[in-house]
Amino acid sequence: MKIIDRYISKNFIKSFLLSLIAFVGIFLVSQLFKVIRYVSDGRFSADESIIYILTMIPKILIDVAPLAVLLGSLMTISSMASNLEIISLKTSGISFKRIILFPVLISLIISGVVFYINDSLYPYALRKNREIKSRDVIVREAPTEKNNAFLRGENGNYIYLMGKINRKSGFAENIEIIDLNSKFDKVERIITAKEGRYNFSKKVWMLKDANIYDGEKISKPIEKEIFTEERYNDEPDKFITQNVEPRTLTIKELKKSIREIKSVGGDTREFLVELGNRYSFPFASFIISFLGLSLGSRYVRGASAINLALSVALGYGYYIVQASFEALSINGFLNPFIGGWIPNIIFLVVGIYFVYRSEY
Repeated sequence: MKIIDRYISKNFIKSFLLSLIAFVGIFLVSQLFKVIRYVSDGRFSADESIIYILTMIPKILIDVAPLAVLLGSLMTISSMASNLEIISLKTSGISFKRIILFPVLISLIISGVVFYINDSLYPYALRKNREIKSRDVIVREAPTEKNNAFLRGENGNYIYLMGKINRKSGFAENIEIIDLNSKFDKVERIITAKEGRYNFSKKVWMLKDANIYDGEKISKPIEKEIFTEERYNDEPDKFITQNVEPRTLTIKELKKSIREIKSVGGDTREFLVELGNRYSFPFASFIISFLGLSLGSRYVRGASAINLALSVALGYGYYIVQASFEALSINGFLNPFIGGWIPNIIFLVVGIYFVYRSEY
């Protein structure tokens, strides 16, 4: 790292941290009055109020990190521009892309930190925050019974259709099990039964008065008073998913929930949108740095006020675009992952365009 790189990096980190502290402070102060009211009303104890405020910090850090990077970038480069340092470096043959190299790399590291906070600290903090606020646990117990339950079996190409199932007793009514081929496009066997019960000790379904039909030809079914096969051992709990808020889950837990919901034929759109945002939003800090660094490259009198206005306008502009595409994804108009990355791509293209404009 050259001296000029250390100088620029030091100023950028300093400006970023000052901006981050300022934005976090503003958001915390805005919530402080509400916490004081909760304490005065007796909803929170003094200890709970402190924990409540601390559990808000991960979410605030995630939300304001792009704004802090943007303002830090504008402050750093505009300060250099006002001191004619940018012009001097360009005159000496150093390109603008080379000047901003280390701030961009630092922004990428910041995005990595935000990704970690978003995946590990934020879900835990949100669960704790909601638990304190509502005096209830976010992950509630799943319903005991479910009508019209659907499940894709884990031990082969078969699906269950249950008219009614009780996950605690293991009793089910109007059961249908459909065996399919390896490509999952042809029925090989259908098993029906008016009722059945899951044997929790042997871990297998036992169907009463079952009819077994050959899927390839129409023929009289084989009747069995009690039908059981070892592979039909999917537990009743798998037929009924828990009511969990996606934001309270880590990426690993989100993926697991998506698999479970798909296996019972549920709607996974909300979980997929949250998963897409977990991968896309943390990199906003890296992407938006291109805009801040390029827009601050020219000296303008009264730059401080302009920098603040630009950071707020561009930052909230990103959030508006991001929220718009998130709404389209939730409503099924866009793939959740594509919808999550479109705002990043738009702002990255605009940022790179302004970086090339700043060379001249």
